[in-house]
Amino acid sequence: MALKDHYKDDVEFIVADFDVDETFELLNAEGYDVPYIPMFFFVNSDGTVVANEAGVFSFEEMAVFIDKII
Repeated sequence: MALKDHYKDDVEFIVADFDVDETFELLNAEGYDVPYIPMFFFVNSDGTVVANEAGVFSFEEMAVFIDKII
């Protein structure tokens, strides 16, 4: 993943796999509402969700979201 490589020193990427039951348990425990797939949550260093977006995005579009919180 080019995005992950680009931000490897600044961002932690967590991928939720909906083929794994534990994913639903984790998302529910953390209070995340996932009405669409794919869904992205942008969480700052304090653990606050500062944005969430659904859909497919290019590298450049994702970088805009990430750059706002790092």
